[in-house]
Amino acid sequence: MAAETETRKCVLTGKILPKSELLRFVLLKDGTILPDFNKKLDGHGFYLSNSKTLLMGLAAKANPLNKILHTKTIMREDLPQIVEQILCKRGLDAVNLARKAGDLISGFEKVKEVVVKGKAAFVIEATDAGDDGRQKIAAIAKDLEKFTLYDVAALSAALGKENTVHLAVKKGPMSAMVKTAMMRYQTFLNS
Repeated sequence: MAAETETRKCVLTGKILPKSELLRFVLLKDGTILPDFNKKLDGHGFYLSNSKTLLMGLAAKANPLNKILHTKTIMREDLPQIVEQILCKRGLDAVNLARKAGDLISGFEKVKEVVVKGKAAFVIEATDAGDDGRQKIAAIAKDLEKFTLYDVAALSAALGKENTVHLAVKKGPMSAMVKTAMMRYQTFLNS
């Protein structure tokens, strides 16, 4: 029997979505709203859609969460940036875990080889990768998903390697974890 996808309701939009498409926050006793993606903070937990635009809208106007949560809430103006930093770090941490597990391939030629052999789950490219390298990877990885979320400096720092431009994550259990982290960050940035 397949496990059912857990769903929750976005308190702002009213949409019922899988938890993977939502961000969890907590309302502390003093009314402060904080991200609580690990469910570790004490307070009233609630979910919002995974959207930077939605969070920026909340931070920019009279906080509609006061009415929804039935209390005066304190929302920091930089909450969207805090959430973005957390999701960015989680993505890089996931990539690093894949490296430690031996499921991450780096370097153009090695990535090309893994993709051609059909062993890659998806490809990660630096945002500042050269057009020629991008085009070559695109030509051989036609059917593979590609994530372009981090620049060379961020990928290099996360992996402790210089000039990290092209990466591939091998198929397997680790790839699902990395893909989930990448998708959450990408969705947040693009919605």
